[in-house]
Amino acid sequence: MALTFTTALVTGGAGFIGSHLVDALLRSGCRVTVLDNLSSGHRANLDAVSGGIRFVRADIRDPGAVAAAVAGCEVIFHLAAVVSVPKTTEDPLGSAAVNETGSLLLFEAARAARVRRVVFASSSAVYGDEPTLPKREEMAPRPLSPYAVQKLAVEYYLQIYNDLFGLESVGLRFFNVFGPR
Repeated sequence: MALTFTTALVTGGAGFIGSHLVDALLRSGCRVTVLDNLSSGHRANLDAVSGGIRFVRADIRDPGAVAAAVAGCEVIFHLAAVVSVPKTTEDPLGSAAVNETGSLLLFEAARAARVRRVVFASSSAVYGDEPTLPKREEMAPRPLSPYAVQKLAVEYYLQIYNDLFGLESVGLRFFNVFGPR
């Protein structure tokens, strides 16, 4: 795949999706920085590429670490999150601090560093239990959990950052992701 950028940050890059993305970016010749606190991701997921990446073990809520990780990156792939519906239900405030506030800290760092684009890992959870298939972006969101609300809120924040500051973005509403790692 021919990329239109040469440097990228992958937040949550030690997770399942993130580590596969890191592999693909490196194969395409991209220089990659990974920001991950390893709360759910595993450093071992990056063992095969550890010499080819810059790894920053830090929390998405740490403004200094986030700014340092963002510096010099053209594109951010934002996958860092509390990804468990039960965990966000048990601790809505704590998960919002990661999923929403952490995202805003990242977007502010991106704005300051003049990052061109953010690709955000959202979720099909924003659709709720709507039975209509296939799902389409124009369908009304019906979030049923704090997790879904948080993902949807970040989508809206990205739209505002695009409208106000020109930060290009896209949200990918993943459904069930599985496979080997």
